[in-house]
Amino acid sequence: MNIVRRFFPEIMLDNDETYLQHLCAVTESVDELCEMEIAKGTNSYHFRISTSHPRYNQLLLQEILKLNNLYKIHLDLSKSIKSSGTLAFNINLS
Repeated sequence: MNIVRRFFPEIMLDNDETYLQHLCAVTESVDELCEMEIAKGTNSYHFRISTSHPRYNQLLLQEILKLNNLYKIHLDLSKSIKSSGTLAFNINLS
């Protein structure tokens, strides 16, 4: 799995790093050849995940939703998952 992080500070909060590691583990358990881009904005994290094959999209979405429900985190999901073939979502920090 290829992970690209953008605009991250040198030192991150432990909770943020733990969440990112769990998300990477869940994603890699579904599709080990996918690519993930994580960008930190001023008030949110933006995630974009491209699967290696479209058949993984639905299962990956289910697993990501399970993980975020476990942490009680609300996701702002992109509406173009089927047409673009990538999962995109935001987590607001405020």
